[in-house]
Amino acid sequence: MSEDHQPERGEDETVIESHVAWCPVDPELAGHIIGLADLQWNDRALTDRAMRGLGWSDDDVPTDEARLVTTAGHAVYGDHCLYLPFAHSYDVGGELWPDDFWGSLPGWSSRPAGREEFKAHIDAAIERFAEQLGPPDCDVRTEGRHLTIGRYSRRYAAWRRDGNILVIGVALDGYSYAQDEEAVIYIGEFATDRPFPDAAGFLNLMHT
Repeated sequence: MSEDHQPERGEDETVIESHVAWCPVDPELAGHIIGLADLQWNDRALTDRAMRGLGWSDDDVPTDEARLVTTAGHAVYGDHCLYLPFAHSYDVGGELWPDDFWGSLPGWSSRPAGREEFKAHIDAAIERFAEQLGPPDCDVRTEGRHLTIGRYSRRYAAWRRDGNILVIGVALDGYSYAQDEEAVIYIGEFATDRPFPDAAGFLNLMHT
């Protein structure tokens, strides 16, 4: 067992263990998202038709806030952007997540693991998109310390797409009150002459 996910015990002796959950990003999904990145994301009706044309549905969405769910099981958020989490890093056994919610969702897998495995899923997703788009136009990292996460290193890779930006990187999970992290594929409007943010600035860019 690696050092970054040693089990802990809560005040009531409950075992708390770090987990990583993921829903695969395969070449087909990457290709579909690349196509969506060329749409006008200020036109909700247009993007809704395009996503439903891929078989994405609003039936059995995993959370109340989700707009759609992909055929693989990814929840899709955002009215005028695409915000698609594909991995979560979180603790199971505490007051916040007494059960493994993310790992129990259809199409998702999970296991006890730490940040290194979480980062590996991000690197693999970036590689999946780079296979079709070429190297990212921007590929940056930021390091720091978070009150509940501890020390972290976050990677953000971005491509310009005709007035939009396609980003793969880390965001804070709103369902955990920003205590946990999620790996996200993001599409949003981004002017062609707008400079890329620095690594820390991507966190503010990627929101619904």
